[in-house]
Amino acid sequence: MEVSREYSLSEYVRPLWEGDTVSHETVLFREDEHAARLAFPADEIYGVFSADLKTEYEEGRDYALEFGCLVRLPGSRMPFMPLDRFYPKEHRDGQDFGCTEPGHPYLGFGEGDAMIRYMVDVTYRHSTGWNGPIPEARTDRLNRFLGKLSRGEEATILFYGDSITTGANSSGIVGVPPFAKPFPEMTADALARKYGYEVSVDVRAYEELKPVQPRGGKVLHYVNTAVGGMESQWGLDNVGPRASAYKPDLLVLAFGMNDGWRTREQYMELTRRIVDAFRAEVPECDIILLSSILPHWRAAGFFGHQIEYEDGLKAFAAGEEHIAVAPMTSVHRHILGRKQYYHASGNNVNHPSDFMARVYAMTLLATLGV
Repeated sequence: MEVSREYSLSEYVRPLWEGDTVSHETVLFREDEHAARLAFPADEIYGVFSADLKTEYEEGRDYALEFGCLVRLPGSRMPFMPLDRFYPKEHRDGQDFGCTEPGHPYLGFGEGDAMIRYMVDVTYRHSTGWNGPIPEARTDRLNRFLGKLSRGEEATILFYGDSITTGANSSGIVGVPPFAKPFPEMTADALARKYGYEVSVDVRAYEELKPVQPRGGKVLHYVNTAVGGMESQWGLDNVGPRASAYKPDLLVLAFGMNDGWRTREQYMELTRRIVDAFRAEVPECDIILLSSILPHWRAAGFFGHQIEYEDGLKAFAAGEEHIAVAPMTSVHRHILGRKQYYHASGNNVNHPSDFMARVYAMTLLATLGV
């Protein structure tokens, strides 16, 4: 099988739970780690590349396949993260978090491509099949937005959340090959492809807020007003200018990662208030509540109650109309049963790698029935 060497929407959003091939899965070897489990036990490896897809590694020289795992051979050209980078002995601003693992006061952290540069990219075939949760299509709850698309009417999709929703650590945001788009844009692009739409990127994360300019016809307006580091109280305080003002047809609400210190009840109370405030201004909008990936369980100050929030979101949505839950927490938990956290994290603490960002898009698209 020939492996693509560039970002491809169709390849990147193909669901993990379909077929027998996984494309461009990320792996990060620590200095003391020579074998890495993949999302599935591999039967055949089609290609292993550097994270930028520019360098292809050789089986037998750089790597081997043993018991379904990718093995880094002695003398391999494949990168690895030095242990003193993964577990720094001294604190350096912007390069570590506190660590809860005994004997290791700090956990390595890095934005931009600080982690990406240590990763490799694997494409392989497996025969075990997906035995994790498969997001349910909730077209019944999202029928107003999907109905607009099926009728060819102009529509707006708005993403509102924290740094994960900005696309933090996606290679396209960082500005390094393969320049994979952040998951919100992947989601909008895949919807546009299915329904024959043009995507109009009206507001990207961190850009100045500006009105959507109606154009008429089959145009899907993409608006992303997420801001890094924010949590649900900020989401409530800013729901007017950052969500309601755009009168979207679909709102993807994605807070939770930075709320970990809050109990499930506290988080859900704020989520309900965000939804109520938004619906008071935009009653005809469909809403997806997107649960978060989990933080690194050894990251002091981040790991908390996030694992409880998805069930709260589901319970809330069950009693509402036109609200669906995209269960990213459940999907991430399943993958973590196979892969170490840092193999699929863009910063080793709370952001997805390109691979996990793709799983975000897959989960949203499955919820939308795409």
